[in-house]
Amino acid sequence: MSVEGYIGLPPDSSGKRVRTIVKQIEGESRHHEVFCITSPRTLLGVYHYCSSMVSGSTSADFIYHAILNPSDSDRNMALRRIILHIVSVKQATPIEIAVWRITSLSGGVDVDPSRICKKDTNYADPIVIIREGSETNPISTTIENKICGTMTPINAGQYLWIEFNFANAVDQRSDFILHAGEGICMRNEQAGDVDFRILWIIEWEEFKGIGVIT
Repeated sequence: MSVEGYIGLPPDSSGKRVRTIVKQIEGESRHHEVFCITSPRTLLGVYHYCSSMVSGSTSADFIYHAILNPSDSDRNMALRRIILHIVSVKQATPIEIAVWRITSLSGGVDVDPSRICKKDTNYADPIVIIREGSETNPISTTIENKICGTMTPINAGQYLWIEFNFANAVDQRSDFILHAGEGICMRNEQAGDVDFRILWIIEWEEFKGIGVIT
């Protein structure tokens, strides 16, 4: 069984002051020390991006969307959330579409940075590079590790909406940290189908400082 108690401290002096909340308990003033839970990161902004919906490609390893922390960046990125949305407008052959970590990015069509939504309009402008692939201007990357993936829908009118969450604000260990020169892409794992319609939604933060607490 636990009971209310306290520890007596020396009288107040002229040293540094500790912030407390004072409560009256059993007729005595008890000081509850205030703790500020913070992060080792200096947050510069949190951002949300919803891509255009593009048509499926018949090419194996075709990259639809990519995002990169530039190689000269002075920030890190922490992926919070990825949502994949895939629709089949006709009967289609199912394949796997996956998200990969990448370490280079070339080709594709640059996305206007104004399409990136700041989760607070007072945040600094994002520095990421976002591109969409096309058959005439495909994206080329250096593939590293698979992060997540899903199978495409089969029947006409069938759709898939799947969310992958990585953020853990408690221990600061569960985010995917993307340093300068690192990013992610969304690609076909087999030859696809033009009857797919594909988009992704990404949420991330940009920060300076320590990526994770060890």
